[in-house]
Amino acid sequence: MFSKYKRNKIASADINMTPMIDIVFQLLIFFMITSTFIQTASISVNLPESSTSDAVQEQLNTVTIHKDGAMEWNEESIDAEQLASRLQSLQQSDPNAVLVIQGDEGIAYGALISVMDKARAAGLTRLSLATVLR
Repeated sequence: MFSKYKRNKIASADINMTPMIDIVFQLLIFFMITSTFIQTASISVNLPESSTSDAVQEQLNTVTIHKDGAMEWNEESIDAEQLASRLQSLQQSDPNAVLVIQGDEGIAYGALISVMDKARAAGLTRLSLATVLR
């Protein structure tokens, strides 16, 4: 007699995935669009070419040596004394920091060795030379 009034409701355990998929696709589109806005710093030197270079993700500690002997630290003009102090402070803040040296292909070999010597004297052991992949 009571079975007539008894409701047979079964709880549904389904999860609607449509909103989550919509959000994931929107995030994917957002990151695809914004990643095209990221621009690398323009280099005013002609880097030498290499067929075996490795890709560097982000270059936070770069020394650029121009053909005329002028130097830049992260796109800021510096002289040899300022370079030595910046290298020393870099080593003190991060002993495992990578120093990327961007030298114009027309610079004197001695200018490159001078920057490398200053970096080693400051205690930096992870040096990288920037090239353009052929």
